[in-house]
Amino acid sequence: MNYKNIYILFILTLIGFSSKSQSNPQLITDYDFVTFDSNFIHFYSDSANYNRLFSKLDSLIFEGEGKINLMQIGGSHIQADIWSDQMRKNFQNLSPNLNGGRGFLFPYKLAKTNNPYYYKVTYTGEWEGYRNSVSKHHSKWGVSGITATTKDSVSSFKIVFRGDNTPYYDFNSIKVFHDLDSTSFCLELISDTCAYIEVNHEIGYTEFKFDTYQDSLEFSIYKTDSNQTHFNLYGLSLDNDDNGIVYNSIGVNGASTASYLRCEMFSQHLQAINPDLVIFCIGINDAYDPDFCPYCYEENYDTLVSWIRSVNPNCQFLFVTNNDSYYKRRYPNKRVFEAKEVMMNLAKKYNSGMWDMFEVMGGLGSIKTWERNAFAKRDKIHLTSDGYKLMGDLMFAALMKEYEKHLKMMNNE
Repeated sequence: MNYKNIYILFILTLIGFSSKSQSNPQLITDYDFVTFDSNFIHFYSDSANYNRLFSKLDSLIFEGEGKINLMQIGGSHIQADIWSDQMRKNFQNLSPNLNGGRGFLFPYKLAKTNNPYYYKVTYTGEWEGYRNSVSKHHSKWGVSGITATTKDSVSSFKIVFRGDNTPYYDFNSIKVFHDLDSTSFCLELISDTCAYIEVNHEIGYTEFKFDTYQDSLEFSIYKTDSNQTHFNLYGLSLDNDDNGIVYNSIGVNGASTASYLRCEMFSQHLQAINPDLVIFCIGINDAYDPDFCPYCYEENYDTLVSWIRSVNPNCQFLFVTNNDSYYKRRYPNKRVFEAKEVMMNLAKKYNSGMWDMFEVMGGLGSIKTWERNAFAKRDKIHLTSDGYKLMGDLMFAALMKEYEKHLKMMNNE
């Protein structure tokens, strides 16, 4: 047996599978309310797989080369970045040296909404937040679906990572997505270590490059001309030159598929992420509407897929069904079945995978069981922190089952 075969066997052991297929990876507690037999990726054609993604993962694990960009997008399930952060940690802990940086993020506190815990945002000046999910909000939006705006002539913001269990996300490049025309206030990095600044007018960001790696950032924003009226912040990307996996999370409270179609700069900003895999988790807010239109839902997804494919024609997709939920806390939301049918159609249409979160939870009414076990909140829509972490572990395990198949094929070659 050669070295590569030995390392493949090591990775197979590391991801928690024995040589015999299991419905539940060894690393996940065997909760009786989880349907582990349903925890796999559904493919609807023989040619559908993630081998393109897994080949890049092979290069990272076995040769230490390459960068993989993953992106999970949704509503409030994603904005808090608990589910997606669990996925991020799982991917980056799959093998040594897979932390490729933090990637795209948004300082939600600037927009007066909940911020992920592990990076602290402080600011000066008056800021307003505009979300793509709020019909009365009118703004320009990029891929983040949220915009923070200030009209103060002098303001600032600072981001610092925190938390004992947070991976160390250092960076030597900051991309700040903002307006680049003459009406925008000036942006200045408060640091004496910046090597050079580059403006990308095509995508719409200012990039600050460093000779040394950084772990915090602070910017000053100020008015220098009477033509300048505002500053719109659409997001930031914290990047480095390391090989590894970058897991980008895009989430806006209350967002539906139609919300993201309001983002006129979505594909423009997406060029900076250039995802290899997009995990679609948009749908809980679509299906909450009593007038839910499955045809419209699918059409909206078709548009989003076309936008992403315009940036990366080789991008692969994972369509995730809605979690079980209740309407007005009283009635099981049976529109989940219509939404699930759409996800199946999309997976077939785009030769992609579908992960059935609804069935993994236990099907209709199961969120009450999750609530009794302190994994779901009383609103019977959202999960608790432990619930989102479990969801991240389950979805990661389903993806690793496919990677296990890929590795076994390699081992037999």
